Amino acid sequence: MPTPAMEMGTALHCLKLDGRDAFKEQYVMKPEGLSLSTKEGKAWKAEVGKRKVLSCGGKDDPWGSVLGMANSLDRLQWFDEDQPDYIKNNEVSIYWDWHNIKCKARLDRVLVDEGIVLDLKTTDCVEPDIFAKKVVSLGYDFQAAFYARAAEVAYKKPFKFIFVAVERKAPYTVDLFEVDDRMMREGLAKSDAAVKIYSACSELGKWPNKEPQIRSLTYPGWYRGFKQSFEIPTPDEDLF
Repeated sequence: MPTPAMEMGTALHCLKLDGRDAFKEQYVMKPEGLSLSTKEGKAWKAEVGKRKVLSCGGKDDPWGSVLGMANSLDRLQWFDEDQPDYIKNNEVSIYWDWHNIKCKARLDRVLVDEGIVLDLKTTDCVEPDIFAKKVVSLGYDFQAAFYARAAEVAYKKPFKFIFVAVERKAPYTVDLFEVDDRMMREGLAKSDAAVKIYSACSELGKWPNKEPQIRSLTYPGWYRGFKQSFEIPTPDEDLF
């Protein structure tokens, strides 16, 4: 099931990449304080139909956050919706063969003349060290190389890959992260290996898995250990 953060990310993609008309057709704001379990709430939900509901207010304020992030992205020329062919260059699907495997990639935004693939990410923090950790832990390096390869195949030219990261909380800070040569090479090596493994397993009809084994479980390096911060009372002591 999608988390609230994932739902906000999907809504932002719709608003900034598919356009405001598409967003209005697919999403609706739930009035603050309205409960969908009440008679009024059920009637309202029936009225809005199949549109996805984003709450207004509260801790996360999904509706306000999506609009805030979109407004922050408007500061970038790359996301100027008035430029020619803006929608045409968004959500670009590319199909190609790699090691006899049919591959597909759906790129958020492609700047063909500049040779740039843009990928929109919502995040808790755009501090470089924190975002880099997220990139590695979630396999975004694999994604960057795979998508850049797709663009190169489709447009017959090299492409850079830039993550456009925007924070989900006000002031909705935006920062840009261009994948460097080392990360692109390693991501491409991971992608190439993954496709080769998939190709071999498909041909043989075998999908090997790790054998379970008993491992020693110990505390991680950051754990400092238990420190007793109080004295254990004796039976004769008055506790109060």
